Amino acid sequence: MTSKERWYAIRTKPGTQRMAKPLLIAANATEKEKESAERRKGESIIERQLRQKGIDVYMPASWLRLKHHRTNKMIERRIPFLVGYAFVHLPDLEFEKVREVEGVVCMLSSSRFSGPVRFPESLISKLMLAEFDEAQAEQHAGWQEMENLRFKRSEQLRGQLKKILPKGRVRTVPLRDWADVVIGRMSTGAQSQVRALIDRLDKLQAAETLAEIEEVA
Repeated sequence: MTSKERWYAIRTKPGTQRMAKPLLIAANATEKEKESAERRKGESIIERQLRQKGIDVYMPASWLRLKHHRTNKMIERRIPFLVGYAFVHLPDLEFEKVREVEGVVCMLSSSRFSGPVRFPESLISKLMLAEFDEAQAEQHAGWQEMENLRFKRSEQLRGQLKKILPKGRVRTVPLRDWADVVIGRMSTGAQSQVRALIDRLDKLQAAETLAEIEEVA
């Protein structure tokens, strides 16, 4: 058995698989420190406790996106695949170091008198691959949802803009260009409406997240 294959399961205390508070990033943090904090986005309490002790941990999980029932803002939650369990990589077999971590109940064993159960690297790799595939599918679905909403809202704003602008635009002339041509001969009130609609269209195009698109009323 190589050190790479020394993966073991732990039982976690209730509540320790929920997401920990975001890591604070110092103003003078290096790019490496910022990247590390970004990779650890959404880590659970038990993962943070183990990593602070220098223990490599893997908790299979997926991301769930929900809309808050009062604010309507999108909320992301990381949900464990295996409730109550996580895996630790122990190339030096530091079992006692793991047991001392506050959120660890015990190492998983087949019986009271046997040692911790070892899991093959191939199983951990399959779990990681399944998690990666699910994350990719979720990311693609999120991108589609974002672009569909962007298109829908853009069409609504363009429809409002068409009603305000004077007739006479040729189909080959973009609506935005036509607005620039005719806005000077419109009333002050109409000009304000056109500028407000154009500003919202610009914000829609610049939005990089679903939440930013939803904020463009």
